[in-house]
Amino acid sequence: MKWSGGERGKSYKQRHPARVAECDFKYNNSERGFIINCVGSIFRPSKGKGRKTRWLPQITKQEIWEDLLIHIQDMKEKYPASSGRLCRYCHKPWTYHTRKKQRLALKSNTRGSQHPTNFAIDRFDSELTYLPGNIIFCCSECNDRKHNSRPMDWKNFTEVLKERNEVE
Repeated sequence: MKWSGGERGKSYKQRHPARVAECDFKYNNSERGFIINCVGSIFRPSKGKGRKTRWLPQITKQEIWEDLLIHIQDMKEKYPASSGRLCRYCHKPWTYHTRKKQRLALKSNTRGSQHPTNFAIDRFDSELTYLPGNIIFCCSECNDRKHNSRPMDWKNFTEVLKERNEVE
């Protein structure tokens, strides 16, 4: 007798796509799942496709996690009433919200920032790659606001601000 496959030949994911999607969604909206995905995205080869400069990380995932724990501890000391999970720039708590992905969708629905207060990892100096001392844990809104500016730009901005204040 020949086995024809049918339902028995399919994987759990193929037999129960709605259950798998719901579990993925719950995990991706948890702190652990969201941060693991965020850290992992830095190391994906597709991260640099279509760009002139490809930033190969010069830091390990373990070092990122250690820096994150130090950041949380520092923010707890600075703001004792908080959990320490605060944006380095605006000091507001970050979140972990993702959109529900549609499996096998023709068009991807994952472009753009999910939520302005979501956790993000920023390169402090955008001319350098991800390396120890150059990563900042912040919210995606502050990360987007900073975008490609450099520390030299900030110096110029503050000088212009001082000049304007002297004139007024």
